[in-house]
Amino acid sequence: GDLAGCPKVEIVNAGDFLREMEATAVEPPTHRGELYLELHRGTLTNQHTIKRNNRKAEIALHDLELAEVLTALEAGRPADQAAIDPLWETLLVNQFHDILPGTCIQPAHEQAEREVAGVIADAQAAARALLATEDSGSVTLLNPLGFAREDTLYLPAEQLPRAAGAVYQPTETVEGAPCWAVDGVSLPGFAAAAYPVETAPAATGASPFRYDGNTLETPFAALAFDENGFIASFLDKRLDRELRAADGLPLNTFLFGEDMPADWDNWDVDADLQLKLAPAGELLSRQVVSDGAVEFRLRSEYRLSEKTTLTQDLVCHARSPRIDFETVIRWQDRHRFLKAAFDLDFRADFARNEIQFGHVLRPTTRNTEQEQAKFEVCNHRWTDLSELDQGAAVLNDCKYGVTVEGGSIRLSLHKGGCRPDDRGDAGTHRFTYSFFPHAEGFSPAVVREAQLLNLPPVAVSGSHPLASLCTVDKPNVLLDTVKPCQDSDRAFILRLYESAGVHTRAALSIPAARSIQPCSMLEEPQGEPLPGGECQLTLTPFHVQTLKITY
Repeated sequence: GDLAGCPKVEIVNAGDFLREMEATAVEPPTHRGELYLELHRGTLTNQHTIKRNNRKAEIALHDLELAEVLTALEAGRPADQAAIDPLWETLLVNQFHDILPGTCIQPAHEQAEREVAGVIADAQAAARALLATEDSGSVTLLNPLGFAREDTLYLPAEQLPRAAGAVYQPTETVEGAPCWAVDGVSLPGFAAAAYPVETAPAATGASPFRYDGNTLETPFAALAFDENGFIASFLDKRLDRELRAADGLPLNTFLFGEDMPADWDNWDVDADLQLKLAPAGELLSRQVVSDGAVEFRLRSEYRLSEKTTLTQDLVCHARSPRIDFETVIRWQDRHRFLKAAFDLDFRADFARNEIQFGHVLRPTTRNTEQEQAKFEVCNHRWTDLSELDQGAAVLNDCKYGVTVEGGSIRLSLHKGGCRPDDRGDAGTHRFTYSFFPHAEGFSPAVVREAQLLNLPPVAVSGSHPLASLCTVDKPNVLLDTVKPCQDSDRAFILRLYESAGVHTRAALSIPAARSIQPCSMLEEPQGEPLPGGECQLTLTPFHVQTLKITY
């Protein structure tokens, strides 16, 4: 158009506009960093089951694709995606706006919950079918992570592995289901190990924990509890340092308050929420559920309000400084919000929040309007505060909203928004979050610990060992995804990424590979093929590398 006093406007398609701008722009202004949306922060937390199912479905499909590739290699057959694609399609439909944000009407939420729960069940059943055998006297453990692990396993009695050095302890889940905690079983990355079933397990070893009702000493820390059962003192024995901020709340304090955004009830969290949240949680009972050579489990019952109660197991591990908070909440409140506070004695100008294939640095200060707007931000599996030689992270298995200010990490646990779904997210909900102090600055150990929490081994009956698919020699390079190739019968896709934000030269070993072709995420070839077997990769910070492996 040509209107006096106004810029001339021409209607063109986006591609033409961008090509012309690329060719003609002189020193265009640029923005490096996050384009933070100052709106709809409640979508990170609203509708717990939608959020949890999404995380668990992504993991179940990840594990199924790995099992398909490993068993295809073993049998010398093509890896087949045909049975997996419909499950991905169902999940992707349910990641659509407004489903994944939890901002649909009630019937849409109910349909999404059913469909994604079906994806989880079908993917898990298909993976078990690929791995299971008729040998009832054996158990197979698939490690879905690309690195070796030796974390605590939680298994039913009929699937306990008889392994050299294994340590057994009877326990139960936060729901009260009996199981066994097992330490000392080492599983290679992207591999399946088979063991005889331990038919006569007995608790082994002495407990390294000391609990007197008010204090708890673990191999890594000394804890003191206040009258509400929250952690009034956390002394890291490795550093001989108190981690709770002197002027802060006890660690794992529940914060509960009115959530009445001015607009967009299910979508938004307003800044004044921070003023309304207050310590809550009347401790009704506390008991030691399990105390042995593997774990210490302390169960607490809380009343958050007249309507809402919560059961939480505080779980300390003999071999890891990580403390898990396995939680069942019976939520019946509307227009209320719940957080868990970890007020830490760390000075860090920036927090690290995990995003897909990496993390983003966000300020812990509130100096500017832009910083003040970041009172609720997104994290995936972890948020970390670190000084040069020490720090701590809060991990989670299905939560996405978090507040970080100063040395405080406050993880969002539940939101009772009522529009357009007027149920207020009522119901019984299960989730786990963890506190992970580390006696070094930020490192790949944080990322790996969050993966250990989120991706447990897959246990199936029978003997079906599968050799490790690949290894990499740098801890910050994470082998993330293995899946069938879209357009080749005798190939699979390996996706890896640099997780710490540093330039890295890494050696990758894939014994089954005849050739390795770098690709785009659409599996289109990019660059020259690499030699099969072993190769060197040069990765820039947060580089995501997709490789087509021909076998």
